[in-house]
Amino acid sequence: MGSSRKRQTSTSSSSDSSDSSANSPEPPRSRQKRESSPPRRQAARNNRQSSPRRQSFNNSHNNSHNSSHNRSLNTSLNTPTKYVGGDRAGLESYLVERKRRKEEREAEKEDRVKEDKRKKDKKDKDRKMKPDKNAEKKDLLAPNFEKSGKLAEERNTYKGIVIKYSEPQEARIPKTKWRLYPFKGSETLPTMYIHRNSGYLIGRERKIVDIPADHPSCSSQHAVIQFRLVDHTRQDGSQTQKVKPYLMDLESTNGSFLNNVKIEPRRYYELRERDIVKFGFSTREYVILHERSEGVMDTES
Repeated sequence: MGSSRKRQTSTSSSSDSSDSSANSPEPPRSRQKRESSPPRRQAARNNRQSSPRRQSFNNSHNNSHNSSHNRSLNTSLNTPTKYVGGDRAGLESYLVERKRRKEEREAEKEDRVKEDKRKKDKKDKDRKMKPDKNAEKKDLLAPNFEKSGKLAEERNTYKGIVIKYSEPQEARIPKTKWRLYPFKGSETLPTMYIHRNSGYLIGRERKIVDIPADHPSCSSQHAVIQFRLVDHTRQDGSQTQKVKPYLMDLESTNGSFLNNVKIEPRRYYELRERDIVKFGFSTREYVILHERSEGVMDTES
């Protein structure tokens, strides 16, 4: 009896519920999910996140993660990977070896830089010493404004021969009557009066020279005696100007000698009273005197 009642009541309740569900309209499924599900899930998530146990777990997890990350970062920056957690002796030997290799690399780099600099300097020096090939290939039609020396040759040409020497601006004819007394051993040769012109060319080329020197060791244009107006100091210390004789060697082959001392070419040497002049290997000696020299007789005006 009891079971039958229970069965009847259950069937009646199920039938009632089925009738009520059949009679009430069912809402759309998408709207039902949007209205009921999200608020419940969000509330459950908020409850879990706000619980004290969850917060303590999150804090400890974050701290351990950050510390492990920093430790691994520092270790990777300061210590080689193969020695992380290894013995200290091996790490020190590795660092020493690494420092030594670094120094060797730096030394090799410096050596390479020095070698490159040396090669570059040598190359520049060779380039300067090497003749310029392009200089020979200059355009012949291009104007050339460099000095050719033709004007000087025309001015210093006499009887078709170019004279090596040109007189300076201070050249003057002397007022003092200077003379050359040539000697060949013990033989006295005719006196040469050298006060009539400002300069006298000496050499073997008789077409142009003023004083011939026929010895084979003498050059065609051997030397020159030049009278020059120069500054002069008197015995009382006052300054004045005076015309004095000078000797210059014109780059001769065997040179010129003043008082048995060879003089430098292209340089003026003052001639004083009783000086002795020789040219090349000639045995002739020329003694220079003037009209007021002791023992000289003025035979020519």
